[in-house]
Amino acid sequence: MLVLRKSQMKVFEQVAVQRFEAGLLEHLRTFFPEQAAALGSTQLGRVVRYGLERAESRGLHTERGIYLYLALMFVLGSAFDEDPQLAWMPPLQPPAPPPGEEPQQSESQIEVASVPAATARSLETPDTRIVPLYEQAMAFLDRAAGPDNEFLRQTLNVLRHPQVFEGLPAAPSFGHRALLLLQTLAPEKYKALGQGALRALVRSGYETAKRHGVTTEPGMMNYLALAFVLGSGFDRDPLYPWASAVLTDPALADPAQRGTALREAALAHLAKCPPGCPRRAEQSAVALAKPAKTYRRIIEEPPDGFPPPVTPIPTGKV
Repeated sequence: MLVLRKSQMKVFEQVAVQRFEAGLLEHLRTFFPEQAAALGSTQLGRVVRYGLERAESRGLHTERGIYLYLALMFVLGSAFDEDPQLAWMPPLQPPAPPPGEEPQQSESQIEVASVPAATARSLETPDTRIVPLYEQAMAFLDRAAGPDNEFLRQTLNVLRHPQVFEGLPAAPSFGHRALLLLQTLAPEKYKALGQGALRALVRSGYETAKRHGVTTEPGMMNYLALAFVLGSGFDRDPLYPWASAVLTDPALADPAQRGTALREAALAHLAKCPPGCPRRAEQSAVALAKPAKTYRRIIEEPPDGFPPPVTPIPTGKV
């Protein structure tokens, strides 16, 4: 009988992980080619490792779950599950109910109508929850960005014109003007999110911009526009390393200068690398077809039609 030491098992697991990461990288290069090219091999590898760490910290362990999580990072921003504008997105790991209280069944549970509710709840895991969550996100993108990203392209065209920021109508407060800007940039997304989520985004973005030293109104407006388009965590997102580089550059101490530099860096990036997925439906089909099995497994199942391997019995022994 073949016996593997723990150290040998660890080596085989590392090989399985490396093979999985290579497949994930190829998937991202295929369906997000502009982002992958702009990031380069080294930074794209960092994004994948960052995504794996975030996915696993949220209880995801299957190939399918991690492919779906990485895809959501690329289309919604790496901090999509912490973004105040996406408050409609249910958490992958719902909070535990108080002692003695039955948890409520959520809309994003797996399809288990044929089994009792208690059994359904026991079957639900982050890896099963992410499938309906992902499908909900794709339906949202159809409304907010357009089935073929046509609304997103219009938003990027509007974002390039400084007149949009300079020509905002009078409003009672900065918050009102910020909401008018977001509505002008992306009316479909504005409608899909609703004012409650967008007010939360404006409050969060206003405070974060100040912490970064972006304190002029034009700079804050640009910051909020980028948080709206790229995700509220764009300032620390490994998908957008240029943002962190600008916001932490000690040479850009002047608030106006920092705000201007952030806008220039963003426009240069977006001109060659717009966000989103040009083949969203195809990417979704491939990701959803991935196995619901741990990506760390070291023994592959035999293909259909082939029997499992049999350990031979040595000659002369029964």
